[in-house]
Amino acid sequence: MKKDICFFSVGFAFNRLVRMRYYEKIFPKDVRIFLITTDKYGNAKEEENKWGLNRTKVIVLKHNPIKNIFEIRKICDKYRINSLSNLGHPFGAIPLIFAKIFRDRKVLLYYLGDVLEIFKTTEFSFKKVKFFLILLPYFILSKMTDKSAFVGYRSHKKAPYFFLSNKEKFYFLQAPVNTNLFRPYDKTKSRKKLSIGKEKQVVIYVGRVTYLKGGDILSGIIKLNPGIDFIVIGKWIEKEIPKINAKNLKVIERVPNENLPEYYSASDLTFVYNRQGGQPQITGSESLACGIPVLHTERFYAPDKDFIIKVKDSLKDANKKITSFFNIDKEKRKVISIEAREYAISNMSDEFWEDKYIDFYLK
Repeated sequence: MKKDICFFSVGFAFNRLVRMRYYEKIFPKDVRIFLITTDKYGNAKEEENKWGLNRTKVIVLKHNPIKNIFEIRKICDKYRINSLSNLGHPFGAIPLIFAKIFRDRKVLLYYLGDVLEIFKTTEFSFKKVKFFLILLPYFILSKMTDKSAFVGYRSHKKAPYFFLSNKEKFYFLQAPVNTNLFRPYDKTKSRKKLSIGKEKQVVIYVGRVTYLKGGDILSGIIKLNPGIDFIVIGKWIEKEIPKINAKNLKVIERVPNENLPEYYSASDLTFVYNRQGGQPQITGSESLACGIPVLHTERFYAPDKDFIIKVKDSLKDANKKITSFFNIDKEKRKVISIEAREYAISNMSDEFWEDKYIDFYLK
């Protein structure tokens, strides 16, 4: 039987483009790949030319939640697509489930976060209640789909019990990293190019600054460490975390993906703390691939290694661990850097996860 796979996302962001490029790279050449998205967040048709997808047939719909459900089913019928999956939020599987009714199709559900754990690590608030209540629709979605994949290891292990299903239905799939693109650069040359002092202590953060990603702790660390330079690459979401003015903080809203390895390499440590669970986040994998240690939560599903600094959910512990890290002599830190790179290649690379992704999507 010929294999086809169609991904759906209401909006299309760069992190999803990275995943689509990965699928184009690993799926066998006889597999047809489709992407359905909408213009909800802008003129997606204009953006399509910038995506650089070579194998994927991209279909952009005018955003209309009700109408889109019927349009997606019609598209799947037209091209006789037999496998469907959400590319973004799990609720993206809803129109795909409708497209499956009375058809010989599989719907593959992908959970981007540690969905069964996140409410436990969030302070009591509307957000915490929301994360808890959303488990009911997730339960229904998993019952109506053929397979489910989890980025979070703990959610993956708990899934058979929570969803009351056989464990064979659930897969553990972390986001892989291109270790050919993300590789160590010469630190001295990178710092000179980026105008960073040769002897400066540098901590980098890549992504949106939000509460769930430890923005409150990051702000506290910046204030407590005026002698350390902090580089934030991404948007600072001020409605969640008040933006601070500090001489040792530099915020760059956007850096092309191909230039990120140089920023990682020019740094000493990457802050990738995440309240959403134990996944490394793509930025954590990118950092380790560049040989740069990461500061993460103690929930991070990874072995205890010097290049993975695990901290409790407190500013005090995070600050203590950062201070200890910079007290390590430079020669030892060079060894730690080499080990970080080796770990990323053997456990986080595109090649390591390739067969696992093919098994989930195409078998």
